[in-house]
Amino acid sequence: MHYVKFKREKCSVCNLCRGVKNLTWDHVPPKGGIELTSVEMETILAVMTGNRENAKPRESQNGVKYRTICKECNEYLGHNFDLALNEFAHSVAMYLKTSIQLPKIVHHKTKPKRLIKAVLGHLVAAKANVEDTRFDRLAREYVLDPSAELPDDINIFYWVYPYTGSITIRDFAMFVPRGIFAKPAMFQTMKYFPIAYLICSEGSYAGLNSLSMYRDCGLDDEVEIPIALDRVEYAHWPEAPEGTTNVFAGGQSAMDAIVAQPRFSGKL
Repeated sequence: MHYVKFKREKCSVCNLCRGVKNLTWDHVPPKGGIELTSVEMETILAVMTGNRENAKPRESQNGVKYRTICKECNEYLGHNFDLALNEFAHSVAMYLKTSIQLPKIVHHKTKPKRLIKAVLGHLVAAKANVEDTRFDRLAREYVLDPSAELPDDINIFYWVYPYTGSITIRDFAMFVPRGIFAKPAMFQTMKYFPIAYLICSEGSYAGLNSLSMYRDCGLDDEVEIPIALDRVEYAHWPEAPEGTTNVFAGGQSAMDAIVAQPRFSGKL
């Protein structure tokens, strides 16, 4: 059986500031943007290999969380960036739930730079092993430095995700363009109702809308960004292998990725 590690010692290296401090729990997705209910958690390895019967799900009473960042960094994310992330999630949820017929593409006003920093910060937190990958280094610097520019090889895409579960995967590789085995690229993803985010080292992926096109915005600049309500992928897109059209590869962090589902709601 493959066991996933969600926490380190109480005093260890903070994933964000890299200081050796007392660590706190960070919810991924963050609290305030998702209902923190009792969930069953499986590894992406069990889901993709179909070995779900032999891998007993673990349970959490209040969502998926990692003890990987210090109190100061946890509060820094919450006070500075989670408000934009959670407001965006609540608004997209309203678009998906309304009985009013909406156009296929709606535009919503948000602060994209705060949104990007929130997504990257929680993805950095979503890794229990102490590592220092290129993505970790670049994302940390961008999140913590108010003057830092978004690196060219961090590109953030988004699409609606009308599913009850959540999936967070760190440090996996797929080929780009999708369906053509031309060039490998590194990815991270955080998906939960009602929106999914995909971070890629390449500048485009499968025609998805991009947040990184607003990389030059100021921290509090507001932009009306498009939301394609008619683009709905299946729950395990894009990571799930699809015959000869997609390959998923990754190391320990990717294999430790968590698929969480509210108890009694059925599996993703």
